[in-house]
Amino acid sequence: MSRRSRTIVQEEDAELNMTPMLDVVFILLIFFIVTSVFVKTPGIDPFKPEAETAKSWQPGILIAINAQNEVWIDKRPYDISEVRPVITAMRDENPKAQAIIIADKDAEVGTSMALQNMMQDLSITTRVSTE
Repeated sequence: MSRRSRTIVQEEDAELNMTPMLDVVFILLIFFIVTSVFVKTPGIDPFKPEAETAKSWQPGILIAINAQNEVWIDKRPYDISEVRPVITAMRDENPKAQAIIIADKDAEVGTSMALQNMMQDLSITTRVSTE
């Protein structure tokens, strides 16, 4: 019977437990995703009419109307009859959102007024953009 010599080697491995750090990173990531507000662009840049007085405003809903009376929301054209469900969905996504209508100076006033009335019915604060 032979005896084997056993040497006990105590290795001091300093291991970092990464689990708490990853938990914090994921919590921060979720926090920033939930609290972020994404600005949606209308998709076109109409030539705006001039105004005597103007105020700076940062709305959450941008709606553009071109000279052909097409309503542009989030880079997609809509007919005036198709706009209400889209705006309702945007309002449901951000209930405190305010809106701005950017209408081309050659667009019909009736289209802009119809949009303003629709926004008023949906309880969305709305302004019309000018230069």
